Amino acid sequence: MTKFSNFSTNADRQPAPVHVAVVDAMSEFCDALQGRHTLGEALAHLVRSVGAECGMVVRSRLGGKPQRVAVHDERRGEPVRPLVASYAADHFGAALENARPGSLWLGSSVAGDGTLADWQGARRMREFGVLILASSPSARDHVELHFRQEPLPSLSAAIEAMLPTLVRAWAKRQAGLVSQAIAGHRTRADVTSGKPILGEANPAQLSRAEFRVCLLLSRGLPVEGVSAELGLARSTVRSHLRSIHCKTGTSSLAELVFRLLETGDPEPAGGFRRL
Repeated sequence: MTKFSNFSTNADRQPAPVHVAVVDAMSEFCDALQGRHTLGEALAHLVRSVGAECGMVVRSRLGGKPQRVAVHDERRGEPVRPLVASYAADHFGAALENARPGSLWLGSSVAGDGTLADWQGARRMREFGVLILASSPSARDHVELHFRQEPLPSLSAAIEAMLPTLVRAWAKRQAGLVSQAIAGHRTRADVTSGKPILGEANPAQLSRAEFRVCLLLSRGLPVEGVSAELGLARSTVRSHLRSIHCKTGTSSLAELVFRLLETGDPEPAGGFRRL
């Protein structure tokens, strides 16, 4: 298995086996770059097709903090440590500054600074892949994929074979697509930043049902307990959670509960508080 695919060339590679799911996912990703799907939907398809558990599209600028463009986690809504940050720069260090567009970097190729290992341990992940979409001295766009099992060499080869097509599509993406996605993430996170999600002002504009779900979560109930308390099917509660995640800028149940507890549980005079 090539650990630093960045150092390989097309001439070095053997013909890759066809992974239909990977081809389909790459095709959908390219469609999303033209506005025919959302980047979030395309990333979800890509994550599933390669057998990853979660992933993120990231934009990094020289001297700036990496910005989330799109995030998908197959275990969203479960009590697990969420994927909320990019690990590429910290793990690979200065070497990543010279990354070639279309290259695949695998986390197991270097020791890293321990930050990634800590998160991987919490989630029981085994491998971490970075797909370079664009790279220049001042900025870099890439996809990060996290795997519970180490990908087979044939899958890595299939991803590498499709990457040049993805790079070309990224270069021809719809104008403003990435900036709008970043702004969307920033807006959702900023709306409730430092404000009690369950306060009377209801900064995330939660519906009555969503507010009740959050209130019960803040009191320590698991999803099953919320379902029983409100007399709702678990699927309905999870549907509410998807909407809540979108409105609060959170990406998992663990992150949502943390935010709920972090901002406190004030007792307004009335309104949604009455269950």
